Amino acid sequence: MEKTPYVGPFLRIIASIYDFFLLLGVWFLVGSIALWLNDGIILNPALGSLLVFLSGWAFYSYFWMKSGQTLGMQVWKFRIINNADENKDKITLKQTFLRYTVNCGMLALLGMPLFLIYVDSKKLAVNDILSKTKLEKI
Repeated sequence: MEKTPYVGPFLRIIASIYDFFLLLGVWFLVGSIALWLNDGIILNPALGSLLVFLSGWAFYSYFWMKSGQTLGMQVWKFRIINNADENKDKITLKQTFLRYTVNCGMLALLGMPLFLIYVDSKKLAVNDILSKTKLEKI
């Protein structure tokens, strides 16, 4: 595999698969707690979707703000940094929300916006541009 100075779509997708399996555990825990608190009655689907969204955002926010890496990013040796402020590596809570929300939209579009990397002069994807973050190899 050819080395590039940027993190391409393939590595982003592979790291996301690693993280998805960890996120499944978080969702099982959140769902179990929600069922337990509601005496085993299934929640309203809209509330369940909101819990899934918020717990996913909390998962990514924790890792992105703490070390700039999730487990999948650590394995493939890249991290997320703040692209808005060059002196500050750590990203903000607002940036995590923007990035996570755009990532959810990109998932709905089957990852096609990731391929903007190949035409953008700075090699950034849609989620990078909108959240003012970028992924760098370490």
